[in-house]
Amino acid sequence: MTKQNTYNLLILFTLVTFSFFGSLNHLFSLALIIFMCGWYIRSSDHNLQKFKELILFLILSSCFFIFVFTSLFRSNLTELSYSLSPMLPIPLIGILLIFHNRTGLKLSSKKLSRFAQISIISSLIVYVLLKVFAGQDSILHSFHSGRLMLFSGNPIPFSFCMLGVSIFCLADWRHSNKKNKLIAFLLFSTGIYFAGFLSGTRGTLFAILLIAPIIIFYISNSLKTTLSITFTSALFFIFLIQTNSIINGGNVYLMRIVDGLNTIVLKENIDNSIWQRLDMWSAGLKAFFKAPILGYGITERFIALKPYLKNSDINYTHPHNDIIAGFVSSGIIGGIAVLGSLISGVIAAVLASNWSPTKLYFALMISSSAIVTGNVSTVLFNDITSAWLVFSTYLIWATEFKDETQN
Repeated sequence: MTKQNTYNLLILFTLVTFSFFGSLNHLFSLALIIFMCGWYIRSSDHNLQKFKELILFLILSSCFFIFVFTSLFRSNLTELSYSLSPMLPIPLIGILLIFHNRTGLKLSSKKLSRFAQISIISSLIVYVLLKVFAGQDSILHSFHSGRLMLFSGNPIPFSFCMLGVSIFCLADWRHSNKKNKLIAFLLFSTGIYFAGFLSGTRGTLFAILLIAPIIIFYISNSLKTTLSITFTSALFFIFLIQTNSIINGGNVYLMRIVDGLNTIVLKENIDNSIWQRLDMWSAGLKAFFKAPILGYGITERFIALKPYLKNSDINYTHPHNDIIAGFVSSGIIGGIAVLGSLISGVIAAVLASNWSPTKLYFALMISSSAIVTGNVSTVLFNDITSAWLVFSTYLIWATEFKDETQN
């Protein structure tokens, strides 16, 4: 097997595992790193004078290293290791960014699109098998019932990764024939349904709504069509809210969305999950202003909030907002570093030597989902989501997107 074929298979297996068994991606990611490091050592180009790769790596990983340096001498090493372990995939998988251009390996938008589609098919197969064979008495029942998470163990990491994989199904849209476009769109829609609805993750649904105009514009290649569909959809949703059609319909998931919005607007404890988040975010900002320069250390990212919480019974390991966690942990520089990490996909598109508008479209979609998830839950403090953040950044960096339309 050629090195290019081996590389393609490792990319495929990594994407497949992200789509239904998030933690298993660590195995294939590590294999991909070892493979690329091996080819880097064999190559004649061992210099590190191409600074764009290093700049991107440092922007992506800076929050991890800042948390280490600002916490090393004021935290217990065991607690520090525990706090940072979910972020370890970021500097580790980030090595791919440094070595890619020196290995001669290629990743086309066509390959990426096919790999993402295979990943969605794999998730669909796993879901159907669980539905058919994992009844209520099965230990696997919880993986497909209620809020969908498959084997990722949590609906939020599952939905975050599934959304990203679904987006990449459209990577070769503008160069596909009608049959392939139909397949890509159907699998994209399946992934979106899994990520935005079956998972019951409101943050992911909001991310989908946020990037919808970009998707519509990319697919239609028409600003007029994009504005028309977006405006019509917004009016329809407002109509449903105003006429109480959602509430009268009795859909539990849609009612959770309405309850969440009412909690934010009315500032009443209508939805306890949102109410707790508002309490933590307010407490986090108060804690930051008490120590804005150095923060409290990464191990104290939640403990520092407790004196300012209205509900003292709230107890988590992080404040469900990565940027606030960065500010609380390492002061101003920590919050800025976290923001840089969350938008690393856009930075990768801008710095890439094979820059293209299409690459930027996908970077905006991937980074938007990271910003939303990082602000309502966490990307950095979960090993699956942090791994997807850096791996999707690598895919943006490495993929050759062609912009000319098919004749």
